[in-house]
Amino acid sequence: MKQFHPLVVSASESETRDSIRIALEVPETLRDEYAFQPGQHLPVQIECDGKKLRRTYSICSEPGEWPLQIGVRVQPGGQFSEFAANELRPGDTLDVMPPNGQFHAVPDAANAKRYLGFAAGSGITPILSIVTSLLRAEPDSRFTLFYGNRTQGTTMFIDDLYALKNRYPERLQLHFLFSREEQEFAVASGRLDAAKVRELFALFCRQGVPDEAFVCGPDTMIATVTETLTELGLPAEALHAERFGAPRKPGKTAPAAQADSGDVATVTVLMDGHKKTFEMPRSGINIVDAAAEQGVELPYSCKGGVCATCRTHVQQGEVEMATNYGLEPWEVDKGFVLACQCTPLSDEILLNYDKT
Repeated sequence: MKQFHPLVVSASESETRDSIRIALEVPETLRDEYAFQPGQHLPVQIECDGKKLRRTYSICSEPGEWPLQIGVRVQPGGQFSEFAANELRPGDTLDVMPPNGQFHAVPDAANAKRYLGFAAGSGITPILSIVTSLLRAEPDSRFTLFYGNRTQGTTMFIDDLYALKNRYPERLQLHFLFSREEQEFAVASGRLDAAKVRELFALFCRQGVPDEAFVCGPDTMIATVTETLTELGLPAEALHAERFGAPRKPGKTAPAAQADSGDVATVTVLMDGHKKTFEMPRSGINIVDAAAEQGVELPYSCKGGVCATCRTHVQQGEVEMATNYGLEPWEVDKGFVLACQCTPLSDEILLNYDKT
């Protein structure tokens, strides 16, 4: 299982008035472990009021660059983000797990692809790493990026994006949209709703359906953009999306702890070549929390079915997954699940964390 390591904060700088960029030094001895694909994220852990608090933040830097950099949007009342903005200083340490996540690009110098990206708010963080890496590694590929924000003042990484545009003027189309500022051209005003996506696609994707698309932002934006791109002809396997935060709309959520029903399942976990077994109720509590109650630590971060840190493979038995916003359809088809969202359906379960 991936372990948390203390990493030194080498820099913490304001990106906008409500966001910061944090740089983390990775010792030479850990750099292989912290190697990542562009688009992946880092689970970060601090202690708050005597309890461990975990959050997940996307890496904005490019693979092979050190220190690692993450972008953090400061949320009012957000325990970690307010700590990071107000208390975290260079020289401090943060407990950080090695990179994780299925939302990423795999650059290949032989590619000559047309990529499309939609980002909203802090959703630009993994997209920045993806765009930078693909343009550098694939000299024959092109990228069209649409980035929506309320105002220019809340636009993260704007200088990085303009620098990329200057470096790759022929291969990067960069378009900003602002929902609360009037723009010279109407196409650059408004939100990324279905009508806007169709308008942008018609104007700037005249060469046809792109080879791949990357979409990242709030849940409602993700749903709108992905559904519209599918209608416009983008195949499901070419569409990659990652949500920032759990959905706001009502829906099925992870089972909450309840009294033991007496209906017990036996769960065996295979991790790092070792097996651990524990018993848990078949309802009322998810596998990650049930394991913790039995002294078995399983990987997790968001516990909202979003980050996929708890991803595992059901090798034997059957489980019910309440919510899934972190796995691709092909992963679910092959038996992968999010343990923080699962309860057992059969008497015996075997989960393989070593299967990738």
